[in-house]
Amino acid sequence: MALDFVEKFKRYLKEDGKSPKTIESYVGDIAGFVSYIQNMGVKFQGELKRFYVTSFRNHIIESQYEIATINKRINSLQAFNKFLVKNNFSNENVVDIRKDRMKVAFGSEKQVEVFSEKQVERILFYIQNEEEVTLRDRMIILLLMYTGVRVSEICSIRISNIDFLTSHLKIHGKGGKVREVPI
Repeated sequence: MALDFVEKFKRYLKEDGKSPKTIESYVGDIAGFVSYIQNMGVKFQGELKRFYVTSFRNHIIESQYEIATINKRINSLQAFNKFLVKNNFSNENVVDIRKDRMKVAFGSEKQVEVFSEKQVERILFYIQNEEEVTLRDRMIILLLMYTGVRVSEICSIRISNIDFLTSHLKIHGKGGKVREVPI
């Protein structure tokens, strides 16, 4: 019975136009939530209660998940809650993003690991060897190093994305967002 709700939620997300990765993420989070409350002896029939949300939140905090993972699961629960209310399975929105999401202290975000000057120099020397590194691979490495774009964004670059007059590159990022990066 509970897994029926997960399947209906998945169908709802598809109809709402969510990306396949978002659907996979949300459905996985909700399947985990449903499994958790079933293990606690709850026979889930579509009625979401505040207690379930806070109990699950405490469980994933105690399991020492990263803050970003906890917040992602809360976002998934909020989407599931909206689905349940919209389809008259539940009466109210019990997920409160302001209360339920973990706060990230300023400056405590994970530091991005960067190359040292010596490592950058070694990479630059290595890619100069035309017998080892093709022109295409050299360009990919330089774009990654100097623009900060994601690997997935590099894969979608086309010649038409390059503005040679202004030296900008149009990047199609996550969620269909478009931004211009100087090159």
